[in-house]
Amino acid sequence: MFLAIDIGNTNIKLAIFKGKRILHSWRLPSDKKDGFSRHKKRLRNLLAQRKLKNICIDEIIICSVVPKLTSVSAKALRSLFKRRPLILGRDIIAPIKNLYRRPEQVGQDRLANAVAAVSKYGAPVIVVDFGTALTFDLISAKGGYLGGVIVPGMETSLKALIKQADLLPEIGLARPLGLLGRETSESIRNGLIYGYSFLVEGVLGRLKKRLRRVPCVVATGGEAPLMADYCRSINRTNQNLTLEGLRLIYEKRRKRAKKLKKDLTT
Repeated sequence: MFLAIDIGNTNIKLAIFKGKRILHSWRLPSDKKDGFSRHKKRLRNLLAQRKLKNICIDEIIICSVVPKLTSVSAKALRSLFKRRPLILGRDIIAPIKNLYRRPEQVGQDRLANAVAAVSKYGAPVIVVDFGTALTFDLISAKGGYLGGVIVPGMETSLKALIKQADLLPEIGLARPLGLLGRETSESIRNGLIYGYSFLVEGVLGRLKKRLRRVPCVVATGGEAPLMADYCRSINRTNQNLTLEGLRLIYEKRRKRAKKLKKDLTT
């Protein structure tokens, strides 16, 4: 059994894997005010709901872009499972050649996405992550992480717009009826969906020109299923891409450990 945790700015995603299969998965809002006791209680309640209080976990890997929650979550998980979680980027390194000018600046979730995308869809590949930030990550035909593009995410842009404009109503993202809005909420919603679809298509068109072969384009993140219908360049959607990347990293680590053990005994 392997437990993968993806701590993002908006949500925390958790999944228990048995082999390649996800047995259980959860999504929690990322509360940066969480302390050890409250975070542990939230995790314990999730396990209790599925009657998993005494489940045996072989390994835990955390991928996080929220430093405060990283330490809180690691401490809570260690207390619950009596096993020290591994932190991606600190205790364990994503097995991909990182060609960023400053490799330490790449979010570990983006590297986990790249590992999963190459394994599942081949290379070259472009990952589009519709999260708190909208990110584009380019992986070469040789499987190297080349770099990417970062834009404020759709929900982030929507919240900023409503905060700055007093007369605008609060709305949620939903499928528009068409491009032309006939009321303010509809106009905002249409602008977000179509505006971001044009943005995604434009950036993907430019990124594809940097590659000699046509890449697969994989979308992940909360709005991926919605936006895939408005972005013709998206070939696949996979909302568990980061978690699957963590599973692959765990499996490669375990294989290396087995090989090393075998070499030492022969």
